[in-house]
Amino acid sequence: MISLYEEIERRAQQLKSRRCVVSWATDKALLKALIIVKDKGLISEPIFIGPDKLPGMHDFRKTASIHDSAVMARECCLQQETDLIIQGHENRQSFIDCHLEGGVLDKEAVYLGAFCDTKRKQTFFAIDPLIAVSPTLENRIRQVETVAPFLSHIFKRQIYAAALAPIETINPKLPATVTAAVLAQMSVRNQFGKFFQVTGPLDIDCALSKVAAQRKGVESERSGDFDLYILPDTNSSYFFATFLKYIGKVPTIGVLLSADHHLLLNSTPLTIPERVAEIMLGLVAYNFSEN
Repeated sequence: MISLYEEIERRAQQLKSRRCVVSWATDKALLKALIIVKDKGLISEPIFIGPDKLPGMHDFRKTASIHDSAVMARECCLQQETDLIIQGHENRQSFIDCHLEGGVLDKEAVYLGAFCDTKRKQTFFAIDPLIAVSPTLENRIRQVETVAPFLSHIFKRQIYAAALAPIETINPKLPATVTAAVLAQMSVRNQFGKFFQVTGPLDIDCALSKVAAQRKGVESERSGDFDLYILPDTNSSYFFATFLKYIGKVPTIGVLLSADHHLLLNSTPLTIPERVAEIMLGLVAYNFSEN
């Protein structure tokens, strides 16, 4: 099996070099990862913004506060000095709010988390609404429309997605079941492209286990082997990723997709190779949106 990280790097190596900016750049591990990506020729000299210049930072811009750092990073993006913004050691919500207010992020932005379970030899993704914490049906449709072509671009094959809900049957009192059913029907009609198929509504055990699906009488050939999980809201996404990271020991990398601008959130704790893969994922996302 080609690992997720290897596939992302293979895609990234086909692209031209980009420039990134790191706000509140006090994370030495992130600095090491950026140096590796730069040595591979995938990014040019990064811009670092923060309180103190660390060894290895060549283009450094001093700022006195976390807020000013985020604003400066935003301006670098809007002035086209940089293509990708990377969160440093600042609060995630403050970082997101700054870029929402400044026009770098839009309200339909979606976080695409990527998981590589080496023990089970499985690679899969998950959609976290993140910005639209409790997304409407319209939010979900636009988010899937953003993610579907991107995943098809990375893997060049059919992508199978599970739209998750509390139960497997459609119940108007549970909006997540209705949303999942609509997404599934839209995929039947190829509204997300002919290489993207959604099954739903599925609860988490039927999506992850073929045995559970059979026991409940839910027919899904892909149970236990979906490429993408479409999670109902940010709360469920948080528990999904946290359980995998800390209980399942499956690290999470990801990118916040937002129109023409993409942000990398500081997904700690990650190893250096995982940080490298996350930066590359952001580069692939940027180049894909540009084309």
